[in-house]
Amino acid sequence: MYEKSFFLEKALGNNAFSFEKRSNKRLFVPALIEADISDIAVWDTIAFEDRDFEGNLQSCVGLKNFYELKWNEKKIYLFDNHNHAYFFWWKEHLSSKEKDKKYTLIHIDEHSDMRDPWVYLDKNPSLEQVFDYTNYMVNVGNYIIPAIHDWLIEADVVQIRDTQSLKDYFDLDLETKDIILNLDLDFFEPALDFIDYNLKKKVILDAANKADIITVATSPFFIDQERALRVYRDIFRVS
Repeated sequence: MYEKSFFLEKALGNNAFSFEKRSNKRLFVPALIEADISDIAVWDTIAFEDRDFEGNLQSCVGLKNFYELKWNEKKIYLFDNHNHAYFFWWKEHLSSKEKDKKYTLIHIDEHSDMRDPWVYLDKNPSLEQVFDYTNYMVNVGNYIIPAIHDWLIEADVVQIRDTQSLKDYFDLDLETKDIILNLDLDFFEPALDFIDYNLKKKVILDAANKADIITVATSPFFIDQERALRVYRDIFRVS
């Protein structure tokens, strides 16, 4: 799964957004590769398309590849549309020896991503079923509730979306927790520049150092992709 790039061509998952009003009917999903931070790059093919609040169609390119990266002896999955996090959580969980492990999700994002798709996988899914569900059933706004439904993550998600929640992070007791850091780089889009950059970075790095699983989305619809990658390179640069 994700061995080869492919296109979403039916009105399912992310491709359902404004499907009937779009002339382009397909979205690019790139292959996953192991890479170094110097390899990450934006691609020239539409990865997300929808109408904005003013009704204007926004056609957004994403990443050239999805990337499995090494950082501080940890693994980071970097991808564009945020629903893919669900697949990578399951991928890591299924490879774990502790099958009953339940994670605390630290979700750092401009959006909550907590809509409910109202359709879920059966218990003990295969990774192929998870792949299909990730790409054809859920979208960028509703992939977290299914992970709670799966008993993969705790229902009490740590939502970090503003200055106060960044400060509150340091009061959390995380020492005995199994942690997923789920970062959306749209938290660094220009409209949120009033939130202190260094505070954002400090919280992200602390959570990343504590995390068992790290997923990072570049969210093409919500932030310029070159800007998103500049932020990623700055935060996760290898010293």
